[in-house]
Amino acid sequence: MRWLTLWATLVVACFGLVCAAALYDTRQDAKRAAREATVNLGRVVADGIGRDIELVDLSLQSMLNGLRLAEAEGLDPYRRHQLLFGSLPQMRGVGTMVVLDTEGRMLTDSKSVQPRGVEFSQRDYFRVHKEASDVGLFVSRPFFSRLTNMWSIAISRRVTRSDGSFGGVVVSTLRISHLENQFRQLDLRQNGSIMLLRADGSVMARFPAVQGLLGKQLTDLELFKRYPASDSGSYEAVSATDGVTRLYSFTAVEPPLPLIVLVGMADSDIYAAWRNKAGIIAILTLLLCMGTMVLVWMLRREFALRLAAERSALRSEARYRVLAENSADIIALCRADGTVTYISPAIKDVLGWVPGDIEGRNIDDFVRSDYVPLFSGDEQSWPRMLTFPARHRDSSWSWLEASVKRLPPEMGDERCILNIRDVSRRKKAEEALEAENAQLLAMAATDGLTNLSNRRRFDEALEREWRRAAREESSLALLLIDADHFKALNDHYGHQHGDQYLRTIAQVIQANIRRPADMAARYGGEEFAVLLPKTDIDGAYLIAENIRKATLDARIPHLKSEQGVMTVSIGVDAMVPGHGTTAALLVRQADAALYAAKRQGRNRTCVYEPQQGSMSRSV
Repeated sequence: MRWLTLWATLVVACFGLVCAAALYDTRQDAKRAAREATVNLGRVVADGIGRDIELVDLSLQSMLNGLRLAEAEGLDPYRRHQLLFGSLPQMRGVGTMVVLDTEGRMLTDSKSVQPRGVEFSQRDYFRVHKEASDVGLFVSRPFFSRLTNMWSIAISRRVTRSDGSFGGVVVSTLRISHLENQFRQLDLRQNGSIMLLRADGSVMARFPAVQGLLGKQLTDLELFKRYPASDSGSYEAVSATDGVTRLYSFTAVEPPLPLIVLVGMADSDIYAAWRNKAGIIAILTLLLCMGTMVLVWMLRREFALRLAAERSALRSEARYRVLAENSADIIALCRADGTVTYISPAIKDVLGWVPGDIEGRNIDDFVRSDYVPLFSGDEQSWPRMLTFPARHRDSSWSWLEASVKRLPPEMGDERCILNIRDVSRRKKAEEALEAENAQLLAMAATDGLTNLSNRRRFDEALEREWRRAAREESSLALLLIDADHFKALNDHYGHQHGDQYLRTIAQVIQANIRRPADMAARYGGEEFAVLLPKTDIDGAYLIAENIRKATLDARIPHLKSEQGVMTVSIGVDAMVPGHGTTAALLVRQADAALYAAKRQGRNRTCVYEPQQGSMSRSV
């Protein structure tokens, strides 16, 4: 098994090289990401400082214009103060705005109308503007302000008189604490830093702050080997301030100002996540190498076990095939599409087919088409018990019952196993029993004499149709029919003649109702009821009259009747179910109309009229 050892060594070496290359790439990716982050931070900060200084410059130019106007109009100090500072916007981080005369003394400031008597002739910004007229906007070195008791930066412009001579300076201060607060909000990680430098190397602001660094000139920085030749760039260096190795990116503030933003991210922060990942990968690599060696040892053992398992599987397969081929039940294996891959010889005893006739064909070819295919249904329907008619070789149909179970995925294409048995005798017995039960149910709901529905079935239908009419807001009509002089008929002709009399009335009623939903029932004794869904009072009256006339036209002798033939009396009512009403109300009103027909001489149809209470009108 020497080849296994060589293979394992080659795998470990290749994996080590791949891991080393991947770690190197991820380290370079971390450095590139840090460089992009510092560049982006520098641009954001430089843009923000540039906008702040631009707003201050607009305010200074507004003050210059105000001074010219105040001088031209000879305004008093108060009106001059309003003109200079009244319309200036409020800006965060901006301190006192001051107007200095030609000697550096305060003429006025944004906090006070009257001069405070403070003199600034020694400030660099005053000397610069006094000595040169073309300086433009000047950004001073940081200084400790006597007015605000805070470290500040002066942003100033020269006041030039109409004759071109020096007329003083307008100054605004930008608090360094405001810049440091902005720097503090940036994500510099644990050991990062950010500085605002002047072009001469003076430190204008730094975060985190270092004692004594403000105003110090750092001309030996690597930055000044690249700036001003380039307005932006990156480099790696060791900080002279704290000795931390950082990746620095610098960006000049625009519009062209003598200011540079320098953002540094420490190597320890840049590669912290990479070092953690490298440690994890190194441990995993070591574990993988150890696992590979263990795997090599286990493979030899696995080969021996697999050989033994294959031999055992062959013995098991032979044993199960013997069981399947000698079982009285049919055993079948199918693919997911229903193709039969194996079926036991018992199929010949049950359906007359031999296994070769069925194997390779779809099982649906042998199942009657009106039954659900064996393999339809969701996953929750497995295992399944199916009963279905299958085609016999002689073209007859036999009822089979199949227990269908899913096979595990390792069985390959064979996805289902079926255990099938012949249940034709049981199925015939079940069908005979179902037919008998259906006949008993029909008999239980039918009047034996007239073959109409009985009272129980009528009551159920009445409640059902009442609820439906209430939902649909439709009219429900009821006819109550009574055989006239029925007791006298029984006494004269006998009960057998009376039964024939009732059967004839039932036939007449049934012949005059034709809609499937209409229902005729024997209500009790010689009374009948007809239920007419979706029928109003006029329609119900027409049907009732048809029944009455058809009974009269039958001319069945009845010597005890005034007409000499068989007649009926009918009570009619119809209503739309409303809130608080029940079906019993419909029955009571139809019954009241029936008794009105009896009282008024029989052989007539009476319609219930609500306005007359229980009184009815004959038609």
